Amino acid sequence: MRYAHKVLLIEDDEFTRFMMREIISGLGAEVEIASNGIEGCKLLDAQPEEFGLVLMDLHMPVMSGIDATNQIRSKQSDPPSQVPIIAVTADVTYHNTARVEELGMNGYTSKPVSPGTLLSLIDQYCAA
Repeated sequence: MRYAHKVLLIEDDEFTRFMMREIISGLGAEVEIASNGIEGCKLLDAQPEEFGLVLMDLHMPVMSGIDATNQIRSKQSDPPSQVPIIAVTADVTYHNTARVEELGMNGYTSKPVSPGTLLSLIDQYCAA
């Protein structure tokens, strides 16, 4: 399947970036990578119409996923202020839909992320 929108993966761990990029690409979706929240916000600002989904690690150096989400949600324009953001985390503190929604995110998935979960998210948010 060909998707209308790209996935933006914001993740600081190199191995996790590699694995998720391979899975997402293998599912037929385009993916762009940022290694911290600042890079992710810059990519989203530069290409606001391109992304259908942001997969956001929460714990990153330079700018955390929580701070990056706050910055994205504070934008005046749509997109990117309304782009779906899914927390991707191994931290069980955030394995709670209500908790991540309070942070301005649309949901969460735990690490490691399964290909089936990624396919479901991509189908939901990146299809035409």
